[in-house]
Amino acid sequence: MDTRTLGRTGLSVTPLGLGAAEIGFLDVSQNDCDRLLNGILDLGINLVDTASCYAHSEEKIGRSISSRRDEFVVVTKCGHSGNGGGPPEWTPEVIRFSAERSLRRLQTDHLDILLLHSCPEDRLEEAELIEALQKCKDDGLTRFIGYSGDGEALGRAIGMEALDCVETSVSICDQQVIDMYLPKAREGEKGILAKRPLANTCWRDMEQYSGMYGSYAEAYLQRLEKLGFSPESLGCYCDWIEMALRFTVFQPGVDSALVGGTSLAHVEENIHFINNGPLAEEVVQMIRDAWKEHDDGSWTGET
Repeated sequence: MDTRTLGRTGLSVTPLGLGAAEIGFLDVSQNDCDRLLNGILDLGINLVDTASCYAHSEEKIGRSISSRRDEFVVVTKCGHSGNGGGPPEWTPEVIRFSAERSLRRLQTDHLDILLLHSCPEDRLEEAELIEALQKCKDDGLTRFIGYSGDGEALGRAIGMEALDCVETSVSICDQQVIDMYLPKAREGEKGILAKRPLANTCWRDMEQYSGMYGSYAEAYLQRLEKLGFSPESLGCYCDWIEMALRFTVFQPGVDSALVGGTSLAHVEENIHFINNGPLAEEVVQMIRDAWKEHDDGSWTGET
């Protein structure tokens, strides 16, 4: 799989990354985690995204990748105490506490990217918080720093020179960011990681697939019902997953799309979809036109 340069960080990342929340929240066994992480690397995927609050995701990832650490781009998040306690959230103290804890859990001497995790906009305005994040970078705990979130807080973060990259929702059901924020991020040479590119597969049966992400899936399903399109209606000769993934991966500025999961077979399938290249321009335009017709401004990014 070809790689892309993650904005001004200069990191080479694959256009498909692994979102590792399910490793923690679904209590994936260590053996299965080992197979998954070594398997995606053997398939050519080098980016794994986790967070201190994803149950035991960091610990399991650390045990799995310690022998191949230099082959991975490791992204984690900080700002709230997460499991394991610590100082109050959104304080300079918890930034350092969380970063050092993540290093221990991930069994590494440095993170590649440390992101503020959905920090409210008003807290982003506190210089001490960003200074604490910057100090983690200056002290070598992480190579680069950024922000993970959506909406106006994302816009605020994009305007901050200190931050190297952002992670935000980009999907067929989360398109506001495409016009409102991604161009500004590109202008600032910020790396862009796209979360939830499959919109929690909201086109599937809600009772079966909502699960722990029910609130996201429900909002996305409501939007999709109003948008009123399907691969067939758009003349897109592929299934929902392929259409959604290719829509996100090839949005201008997106460096890597983070797909959660625990199945190597699904990863292989997703690689195949991406290798098919961008959707036809007319299909992308119909998806964008449907969004612009129905979004009244209230369909903000699902954080």
